[in-house]
Amino acid sequence: MNDERRHPKATPADASDTGAAYLQNIFSAISWALLVGVMFGGYSLLRMLSSGDGLTDHEEQFFRAGHAHAGVLNVIGILYGTYLGRTMLTARHQIAAWLTYILGVALMSGGFFVHMAVGEPGDGSIGTTLTALGGAVLAITVLFLAWHLFRARSAGPVALGPEANRRESRA
Repeated sequence: MNDERRHPKATPADASDTGAAYLQNIFSAISWALLVGVMFGGYSLLRMLSSGDGLTDHEEQFFRAGHAHAGVLNVIGILYGTYLGRTMLTARHQIAAWLTYILGVALMSGGFFVHMAVGEPGDGSIGTTLTALGGAVLAITVLFLAWHLFRARSAGPVALGPEANRRESRA
């Protein structure tokens, strides 16, 4: 048996056979790339705090909150995308769920930044509304994932990657 038959190479052509693994790689790659933006935000905050320009206490508080939520929720997004592959959802539904999760992250963390820019200390603003809306979207997407993970429990373990191809070819 030659080496190629024992260790088949994954190619985009395999995407139809291993759709879940293919999508998880895309979700993860995008999430990791978005993390660079969060890192740049941390650098920006550091520059503002260490320069003489600075921020007001209100601006600093909401910049930190937006930055922290973006970072943590982005990392959770990597897990979210990975766990979508363990459901019985179609590729189209996995993409829609992941994009909805990312929308929730953008609304929640972005709302903090909007409030930083237009809000006043002690008062609500469009930013606090966006943050609350983002929290609701995130809650719905997480419950959606949990429900579909629960539903997939009876399907048994999900094989991803080349292992899935080997199992199918033996059957």
